[in-house]
Amino acid sequence: MIGFCVLLLTCLGVTPGPGWSNPILVTDSANTIRRVQYINRDSQGRFHLVWAGFNDESRIAYKMFLLDGSTVYPETMISRDTQSYYLSVVAMGDSLLVFWRESSPIYYAIRSLEDGSEITPATYLFTTSTLYPYIRACPDSLGRLHVLFNRGKDVYYAVWTPAPGSGFITDYEWKVEGAYEGGVLLVDGNRVHLVVMDPVYHTYEYLQYDLEGNTVIPLTDFTVDDIFCSRDPELSLDQDGNLMVVEDIVVSYVLWKLDKFTGATLIDEKVIVSDFPPDMVTSTHFILRNLPGADQYYLCWANGGSLQKIFYLLIDGDGNVLLDWQLAYDYSDEDPEDLKYIDGVVDDAGNLYIVYAQVETEPQIDYFPTFGWFNHDSLGIEVEETVPSPGVSLRASHNPSCGSVQFFLEGADSMELQVFDISGRMVAGVPLCNGSGFWNGTGSSGERLPAGVYTVVGNQGVSLRITLLGE
Repeated sequence: MIGFCVLLLTCLGVTPGPGWSNPILVTDSANTIRRVQYINRDSQGRFHLVWAGFNDESRIAYKMFLLDGSTVYPETMISRDTQSYYLSVVAMGDSLLVFWRESSPIYYAIRSLEDGSEITPATYLFTTSTLYPYIRACPDSLGRLHVLFNRGKDVYYAVWTPAPGSGFITDYEWKVEGAYEGGVLLVDGNRVHLVVMDPVYHTYEYLQYDLEGNTVIPLTDFTVDDIFCSRDPELSLDQDGNLMVVEDIVVSYVLWKLDKFTGATLIDEKVIVSDFPPDMVTSTHFILRNLPGADQYYLCWANGGSLQKIFYLLIDGDGNVLLDWQLAYDYSDEDPEDLKYIDGVVDDAGNLYIVYAQVETEPQIDYFPTFGWFNHDSLGIEVEETVPSPGVSLRASHNPSCGSVQFFLEGADSMELQVFDISGRMVAGVPLCNGSGFWNGTGSSGERLPAGVYTVVGNQGVSLRITLLGE
């Protein structure tokens, strides 16, 4: 407890950048051995934290807290009481799915986003050894998970349907030929975007499936001149649904953009920021987060070691800088410190919430998950809904609604709509055919979504907000 008090005082001495809150230590226990943490924000504005290294041991833990750091659900170990590491997390409907490895076997657990309770305890997922055992997963509109994982140095792609009480049912699974070590994916409507690594040159390759596993765009190398790619770039979508890929390449953050229909390179290795300016260094610990309903994206990164600072900037979907790099937190006067392993989420108003590992090396080495947030209003930039293309508009049959909503599209026959909750998380997909389509107020796995405001976004600049009432 003494160490925690020392760290709390240290946090109070940190210099936040304009618009940033004071950082808050959100756990009592350190995560020294595995300093990784993930954060999720639910529709009620509560934060769900999962971290590795619970209680200064190789364990996985969960906690729910409010914006001021006060506890809603106390921190608790969700792994078995044995060595656990290689953490990954995905939100699906009203559940938070957590994956990790115990020596060779892979385990998972599920927590409720409604109240933090245990839905599924620590359970076997795989019993075979995997080299890079992170489960990279993204839900689709049919209530399934699309996943990437590794056995040896190969990359496997699969689709799982959650089966309460019995884990997952595998709809299909195969090795991605020509892919090596890791990879990331993103599901958008009927498209499954994959970015994996080439086995010879370690450059990035792009592959697209539909929801049933049919190849839409075959494996294509879009970074043929680069040899310093890592395994895990950050993915997002521009306002037209084209894929944005951001990576740290040779001390610079760069952007590629790929056409959603053909996979053709629309933007090739555009430098967003490099570490040549003074007092700023790029890092592999970074996140890219979209502001729902706006062509704005946060790039935020943590620099440990001698620099001890966290930076952020704001770009548009073409990588143009809207707000140049700024300091979020400055720990340089708190020596000795270290900062690593950042994660974050954006709400519907454009505010950015981050969590990262902060270390205190005196009197002992202890990393703690640390929480902070950025007020988008401090920029003086309005988060405006994108103006629709001329002649294309979207309206709802009624709003607010306590049940089904019919959407009417004018100026186009078909479109794929995406529904985002207030945390910026995609919760449902709605296909429109012959100018209309229905949404029954449920999430992608069929569950009734909680009351609140949801943002509905189309691929031609159309968007609107629906207020969902309680039943």
